[in-house]
Amino acid sequence: MSSEGGHRDVVRRQFGKQAARWEQYLSYLDSQDVVEWISGHLELRPHFSVLDVATGTGLLARAIAPHVHSVVGLDATPEMLDAGRKQARADVLGNVVFEEGEAEHLPYPDEAFDLVTSRIAMHHFPDPLGPAREMARVCRPGGHVAIIDITSSDNAEVAAAHNRLERLRDPSHARSMHIAELRQMAEATGLDTVRTSVADVEVHVETWMDLTDTPQDARVTIRQAMEADLAAGAPTGMRPSCKDGELVFSHAWVILVGRKP
Repeated sequence: MSSEGGHRDVVRRQFGKQAARWEQYLSYLDSQDVVEWISGHLELRPHFSVLDVATGTGLLARAIAPHVHSVVGLDATPEMLDAGRKQARADVLGNVVFEEGEAEHLPYPDEAFDLVTSRIAMHHFPDPLGPAREMARVCRPGGHVAIIDITSSDNAEVAAAHNRLERLRDPSHARSMHIAELRQMAEATGLDTVRTSVADVEVHVETWMDLTDTPQDARVTIRQAMEADLAAGAPTGMRPSCKDGELVFSHAWVILVGRKP
């Protein structure tokens, strides 16, 4: 089995486990304020045909749907897609379809969509340039590609510490990039960067680990690292703090919008 294929299996296992409780934790990991922040940068139009890559349960796809002609939510995890379909039916969204497929090999022709998005997924790909190139390929000339992801420090040592804790919590995590790396990746696909916007998203540590059913020994290591950081020890890059007696940290999110010439 190739290393890429092995990691893809890890991703499917992890998100298959998370699917049943994903929406339950959205208030912590994907607040409505964050969704509105993302949507506000997409310049949505009623005629748009949109593809949301690595859609999960389709949180962004469902938020976009009322403002565009049609949305395809693509993901490699069947359990996530099933949860997305169920919620789309509950929301009476008739213009969203969910399809199984891999971001590295999008099953669509060139120039098929007006807008292509991916939300909090790039850090799960060992080689994110492949999915980014595929997203640019299926975007129409003059259309936009929007990549939303968590970012890491520009300090290599701090970034390594951050990514180590992310992988302890979720083995499907590959690597969060710094915003400059994301810009370089977009440019490598031939996109012109239109805008970037950043936001801090507060995350409750215990709920964050509950979502992925993090093993107890890993939980202890993560807590200890964040508590040491909080006490002016080695930086984790996650900016931990204590709120109402509970350990929290800040994820730095970025939305990068590129235009296909």
